[in-house]
Parts: sequence; C-alpha cells; structure tokens
Amino acid sequence: MLFACIHVPDFPVQAALRAEFKAESKTEAVALLDGPESLLKVVACNAPARRAGIALGMTKLEAEVCPGCVLRKRVAEEEESAQAALLDCGYNFSPRVESTGPGTIIFDLTGSERLWSTAQIGPLLLDRALALGFVVNAGIGANPDTALCAARGLPGITVIAPGNEAACLGCLPIAVLEPAPEILDTLDAWGIRDLKSLAALPPVPLTQRLGQYGLHLQRLAQGEIQRELIPAELPAVFHEIMELEEAVDLLEPLSFLLNRLLEQLTARLQARSLGTDQVHLYLSLEVHSDRDLRAAIPGLVDPIAPLHQRTLKLPVPTQDAKVLLKLWQLDLAAHAPQAPVKKIRMEAIPARLRLTQTGLFLTSAPEAAKLEITLGRLRAVVGETDTEGRSRVGFPVTVDSHRPDSFQVASTTSEHLELESTEPHELMASSRVALRLFRPPLAASVQFKDGRPVAVKFHRRQAEVLHAAGPWRSSGAWWDASENWNRDEWDLNLCLDGTAGLYRVYRDLFTGRWFVEGIYD
Repeated sequence: MLFACIHVPDFPVQAALRAEFKAESKTEAVALLDGPESLLKVVACNAPARRAGIALGMTKLEAEVCPGCVLRKRVAEEEESAQAALLDCGYNFSPRVESTGPGTIIFDLTGSERLWSTAQIGPLLLDRALALGFVVNAGIGANPDTALCAARGLPGITVIAPGNEAACLGCLPIAVLEPAPEILDTLDAWGIRDLKSLAALPPVPLTQRLGQYGLHLQRLAQGEIQRELIPAELPAVFHEIMELEEAVDLLEPLSFLLNRLLEQLTARLQARSLGTDQVHLYLSLEVHSDRDLRAAIPGLVDPIAPLHQRTLKLPVPTQDAKVLLKLWQLDLAAHAPQAPVKKIRMEAIPARLRLTQTGLFLTSAPEAAKLEITLGRLRAVVGETDTEGRSRVGFPVTVDSHRPDSFQVASTTSEHLELESTEPHELMASSRVALRLFRPPLAASVQFKDGRPVAVKFHRRQAEVLHAAGPWRSSGAWWDASENWNRDEWDLNLCLDGTAGLYRVYRDLFTGRWFVEGIYD
C-alpha cells in the first residue's frame, strides 16, 4: 500500500496570499491578525515574518514595530476556499482523499505505480499544488501517518521505503505528532525531544506512565500504525473569495480580479473533470450612507444595497475561464455596481461536461461558448427584456395557443427550449411551403365581387386576384379583452407587376381593417 500527504506550511498565510498576482508576495513577511478590533493579535505568520521578529500572540502595536512586515486581517472564508482547492489537488491523483486538518490532506496512491513511478509522483504533487497557489511539503509512505509525519517535519519531497519508517522519522521533533500539551511537557521533562528517543523507550513502562495514548505515540514514531482514510465529501458548490485592501470602482481592475478567481475555479473544476453552467457573483460594496447627499432627501433615490448579486447561466457546461470572464465583463458593463467593491465572492455550480459527436451529413453549429458571448453582446446593446418583461435576445419558441404568430423569445438556458433534431432525409422529403411574415403586417384594402376578393391594394400598388381560398375564421381568448382576437384569413394568388405570388391576407373583425400578413415561399 502507498499513501501520500501534502502539507502546506503556514497554511493561513498561504491561503491569504493565494490570490496574489505578484511573485514577490510569496516571499514577503506577512502576519495575520484576528480577534476584537480593540485587541487584535497575531495568530499566524510565515517564515520571513518570524525572522523579522514576529511571534504568535503579539498585539497589533507590537507587530507594527517589526520592519518590512505586512499585517493583514484573517479571513476564515479564504482558508475554507484554500482547503477545498487543496482537496481538488489530491483528487488529481486519487479518488480517496482525506481532509486531515487545515492545510493537510492524505490520499491513497495504491495502484498509481502503474501510471507513475515513486520518483515521478513527488514532483507531480509539487507542480500541481504550485499551480493552485501553494508551496507545500510532500511525504510518501506505506501508511498514512508515516506520510503525514514526513510532510509535517521534512521540507520538499520525502519518500520512505517500507520497513525504514523509524530510521527516516527519528530526527523529527515530538511536535510533529501533535501530542496533548501535558504529554509534550512530560516527554520534554524526561529529555525525550525527537521521535528516535520516543521509539527507543520500553513500551511497558511507557504505557504504565502515559497510558495507551503514550503507546500510540510511540507506534506513530516507529511508523507502525495502519488505519483507514476518511474520504472527504465532494462540495456541492465551488467557491473562491477575495477581500481587497482598497476598494475597486472601475470595471477594468475589477475584471483583472475576476480573471484570477475564474482561473482558480476552472482549475479546480478541471481537477474533478467537471464544468459549470451557473456562476454566482457576490460583490460587497463600500457604502457610506452618511456621506451620500442623495440619501439625505427621503424618497429621492433608493438607498444603495451593500451587496451586489449577479448570476450567469450557460446553456452548456464549460471549463473556459476566458469565456466566463468575457460574459462577466458584458454583464457588469450593463449592470454595474453602484459603489466601490471591497470584497468578491464567486460560486460555481458543478456540472458534468457534455461530449457530443456530430453526424457527417449535418451542418456544424457554432460553438456554444462563442454563441453565448454573441448573445451577451446583443443583450448589452438592446437590453435583456422589453417593457413587458419579455426577453429580447434568445430563440423563438411556439406558445401552446391557436393564435396566429403566437410565440415568445426564450433564453438559451430556458427550461422550455427544446430543439428537435430532424434527419437529413426528412428535410429533403418535406414538401411544406414556408410563410414569410411581414413585420408589421402591411395595411391593405380589398375589393370584393360576388363575395369573392378580386383586387388587393397595398404598399401603394394594386394586384389582381387570380385565385382565392378562404375565408378561415380564427378567434380566441374571448375572456381577456387585451389578448382576444377574431379574424378571417384568405390565401390569395396575386398578380403584382406581372409576377404571380401566393399571399396570406386577413381581416381583423374587431376593427374591419385588412392586412397582408406574408408571402409563401
């Protein structure tokens, strides 16, 4: 059996720096503060900060004295997002991944030797973690706890061969086992400060003094513990968060930040072989109601909401961060936040990717992503809905009604949009004619003789009726004065300027007016 452990040193700090864009930010001295605003204390710091004199438990005033150290407020949501991203890293290599602790995961590599050798797995782990924004230590061993101790105590990649656990772990301090504080004090008083010394103690006297817990620690130091992993549950939503030191009020720098979050989200989705067809964006705004002069006049304007929410829905799941960024740029250009943005939270609903294979005799359709960007640009120009709340951009869908020309425009994500596939031979065998509608219909006047139309005048021209079929009466929605209709329809073969054509003509029985509705192809 083979297990691997990935451990992120100074995990809270790396989680806070994961969304940084500058390479030098990874090596600068950073300390995180937490607690009440009146008594902020250092709860985490990285190695450069410790070299600068930062220690855990320092107050904010004491930490500000240390030169060249950046102080930040700890954000729990950033650590949750970073832990989820770390789990996604493990799922690149194994379906069984355990979330052992903050910044630490263990996964089962049994069987992976068919794909990679033991020497190849370590660099792959580090490269994948680095792509997600982490600098990690990796341990590989025959049991989970051996790999865990190696990753916590040894830098870089450590591969421990079966049977050599005690020798490899002997130099590590007792703290890598994370014993109870009173046990750690007792062992320190005995002069036991590394795993080699703990492993050499006689087990019976050790059990008499420290109980079964002490014997368990000794077996961990010897690398003899075998246990089952507790697989982590798959998240229902992938989310990324970024809290800004200075609020952003322009679309261009906001797009730059959104691009970073989208890259992180799509990288995590790709690690699970998933896509997304629904992305939610939550922008926390910097609102100062006491400084808004418009809000001082009651009823003049609505107060600015502190949270700006937008949702992006796609017809087909995608993993392309560039497509999602372009759609967000178009959406935010049309629905810009009313105040500077100080915090960004993005959530992606996972969905399985659709794999399709087109036929040899079917016309290729445009890519779904490019089509969605085109529709987004159209919405930005003409707007999303009209005055009656109907969509202006989308696909025509027939309505369950007998009313002529009854349809609505459905978006690409509408549940009612169902495209029926038609085989090529069915298209070739069809003998139906199409009616090309005039929008709006052309006003006309019709001359009758013996109850039959003989001439039609429309568009400043007069046409002779060669053949006539009709009338066909159509009516409905009598219960709604705004929606009811009642009309007589005729199909007329007209000779217009020496050319014959088949036209649809109807009379509105409510107004008595005639219209030319369209021409048959």
